[in-house]
Order: sequence, then structure tokens, then C-alpha cells
Amino acid sequence: MADRKTWRPITFSCPDTGDRVQGLLPDAPESRADDLYPITCAACDGVHFIDLRTGAMIGAERS
Repeated sequence: MADRKTWRPITFSCPDTGDRVQGLLPDAPESRADDLYPITCAACDGVHFIDLRTGAMIGAERS
């Protein structure tokens, strides 16, 4: 049987458009050195990276 992942919802602000975007992150991520997860943004069609440990977007600055 195939290995199934469980997912958790996340809401973040797109750093390019400022729109709030919903996405899904793996609930039990594989252990990796960087723990970054690429997520495709529905607002700008770009790819942003989310830190799986903190849920924070990498490179996003708050104003």
C-alpha cells in the first residue's frame, strides 16, 4: 500500500501581492537539514519557501 501523508492547512501573506493565501503543508515532514518546504502561491504563481518547524515564510519581511 502506498505511503500516505497527512496535511495541515496554512494561511500566509504573499510577499509580492500582499494577498492572504491558503495552502497545505505536510503534517509529519521528513527530517531534512533545512526543513524548508516549497509552496506554490495562488496569488502570484510564484514559489515561496515555508520553514516547517516555525511555519514562517523564508525571506518575507514585515513592514
